[in-house]
Amino acid sequence: MLELALQGKEEQNVQFEIKSYSQKSNSSSIILVCECLCKPGCEGECCRSSFIAQDLTAQRIMMNKFTRIEGDYKSIVHNPNPLIPPIFGTDEFGWCTEWNTAMTRVSGLQREDVINKMLLGEIFGTNGAYCRLKNNEDYVNLGVVLNGALSGRDSERVPFGFFSKNGKFVECLLCVNKNMDGQETVKGAICFLHLASHELQQALHLQRLSEQKALKPQRAFAYMMREVQSSLSGVVFSMKMLEGTELDNKQKNLLRISSHYQQQLNKALDDTDLDHTIEGYLVLDMVEFNLQDVVTASISQVMKKSRDKCITVSNNVS
Repeated sequence: MLELALQGKEEQNVQFEIKSYSQKSNSSSIILVCECLCKPGCEGECCRSSFIAQDLTAQRIMMNKFTRIEGDYKSIVHNPNPLIPPIFGTDEFGWCTEWNTAMTRVSGLQREDVINKMLLGEIFGTNGAYCRLKNNEDYVNLGVVLNGALSGRDSERVPFGFFSKNGKFVECLLCVNKNMDGQETVKGAICFLHLASHELQQALHLQRLSEQKALKPQRAFAYMMREVQSSLSGVVFSMKMLEGTELDNKQKNLLRISSHYQQQLNKALDDTDLDHTIEGYLVLDMVEFNLQDVVTASISQVMKKSRDKCITVSNNVS
């Protein structure tokens, strides 16, 4: 550079390092960017040269640290180790900027398939998306969490689920953190998926199967109650119609006893506790009653079975 300067040729933005012996310096060398200015003489030859240098040591140290941290970040995020959670990221405009190896393993989508795609709509969505969500509510919740992170707020773990490329439903917890640059400006969001272990997934699967098995008799019981209530409503309506007709005393007595059957059925149908019904627990009511009517109603309920077994039942209560 000095030789060129003596020839009258100016150089700019020349970077070099010089060894530092200062104890206050954080580095063993100083990084300078230098420019050369030449002053020509009367005959055009260079009679004087000046060198102007700018110390970039601090900036270069920071850049090296950033490069090293960025390299460590990439080596950790894209490490195939199963301990690394699935991670994906977005910039401030909603484009996907990160998709690590664990996320590829979970979703079945390669990194190059999703990078620079819209995270909401193209990757995660309800219609035609790579990772389909169950419903619009999940889509809206994901958008709210991402917008909150882009606004500078870190979210708590929220339930999240999507269908992978092969159609398997992935159920997990989503944690979204803001991604900031050196000027403390939010430049995007980093999302972590917390998946259950294989043992926990099996336990949850068995729990869901047990819950489904427990719901089957309840659904059957509810269906039976609805059908009986419909038939009973028809019987009640017919009894109301009979009350408006001319009946003798014996017919009125039978109609009154039939109303006891209807009340008894209503009482059983109103008890919606399946466990109590199976175990035979019923809530008893205390009301005034006619003993003759109760005995007649009770005997009438067993007459069919007694006749089938050729058993005679007589009523001696007067």
